[in-house]
Amino acid sequence: MRNPVLILCVTVVLVIHQGCAHATGPILSESLQKNMQHIGVVVEEGQKQSMEDSRRGWLGSIGKGAARGSVLGGAGVICYIGAILCIPVLAAAGAVGGSIYGAFQAGLETLPNLLASTLAANAKTWGYPMDVIARTPIATEQTQPETGALQEPFDTLLILERPVVNLLPASYEFDPPRRVWLSVRLPLMRTSDQAVLDNRVVLEDLGEVHSVEEWTQDQARRFRDELPRPSRRLSEKILIDYFAKYEFDEREELFPLFGLGHSHGFYLRGLTSPFQIQPGPYPISILVDSLRPTLQWEYFLGNDVTYDLRLWESRESTSSRSGRPQLGEVAYEREGFTENSHTLETSLKPDTVYYWSVRVRFVKEGIIRVSEWTTYKIGVSTAMKVLTFGALALAESLSEVFDWTHYQIRTPPEFPPLSKVRLLTCLPERILVTLC
Repeated sequence: MRNPVLILCVTVVLVIHQGCAHATGPILSESLQKNMQHIGVVVEEGQKQSMEDSRRGWLGSIGKGAARGSVLGGAGVICYIGAILCIPVLAAAGAVGGSIYGAFQAGLETLPNLLASTLAANAKTWGYPMDVIARTPIATEQTQPETGALQEPFDTLLILERPVVNLLPASYEFDPPRRVWLSVRLPLMRTSDQAVLDNRVVLEDLGEVHSVEEWTQDQARRFRDELPRPSRRLSEKILIDYFAKYEFDEREELFPLFGLGHSHGFYLRGLTSPFQIQPGPYPISILVDSLRPTLQWEYFLGNDVTYDLRLWESRESTSSRSGRPQLGEVAYEREGFTENSHTLETSLKPDTVYYWSVRVRFVKEGIIRVSEWTTYKIGVSTAMKVLTFGALALAESLSEVFDWTHYQIRTPPEFPPLSKVRLLTCLPERILVTLC
């Protein structure tokens, strides 16, 4: 039986936690980027043994990881204003993630070093000259000669501080399924005068969702297999947040939801829009007639435009009516489309709900830009927020049904299909579904 007080506390905490965690700053200015000719990636000293103790082995690493996870995983690293509230409740989540991470560390490369090497490799493919430095070259009175030698090839240092692994609840319930959240603080320092140019936390929170039992069975095998994937995604997100992020403007479309006098809004950030809306504040997944559907999205105007596509299997129960996305494992992922459509190359599972989203890459003034993943939500129109003096705006911010989410499709129960459905969304003003 659920405890209403506990659910309320967790809800408030996670709202604050997610709000803080997702607040990212703008990308570095073009003038700063032009002055970065060689960037050194640094793992802060002390991180190599942050959750590892080879003398204790697997069980010892679990204990040490849980202790560190309960401190760092309490959102004090990510959620600043809400840290006092977040720490007591989310410490348990940090302990869970930290303990499993401790098991992972017992015989493998540490996360900071894995993240640093992946980041440097990705940066070079994007055209940013970046290399990993063995240790932190921060000048002190004792290390000044050595520091000068280490700093000499680099004009900028990107320092990886306090990587944090959490398994945070994916829903508001007892013993909920948990998703891997991976975050890191990244000061950016100019070596000539050691001025800190930027200092932010980058978060990757689109990992797979599993129960604690699934994460921990077979000496955390699933966790060990999963962790390198969010590490790669986090390294890409670091590059995007610092150098390449393009933010879509939020668009609003009005439609009557509960009859006359009850107009709500459909909000869009990105290239696509929901295919249809059922009578109620919930998105509805569209049934496709193929296990390899064709997805088509709004065309983006720009130079050297390509698109990335990602599908997640839904973890949401069929009885749930929440608009909150319950993303499971990544079921399909492709990058670099030049056309604004794609027919899946592999079959999806029958009678299954999937979330899907796209993002765009393009070149602006010689610099690569990458957009956020496109999302939408059902919300309260601006007019209604004004007429209710902000009351509906507050309700919208606290309600699950208004959360930003990706788009849904449901595969048919049988295969092969008679025909294939093309999902076509040209502009938010016109929503079309046509048969191929």
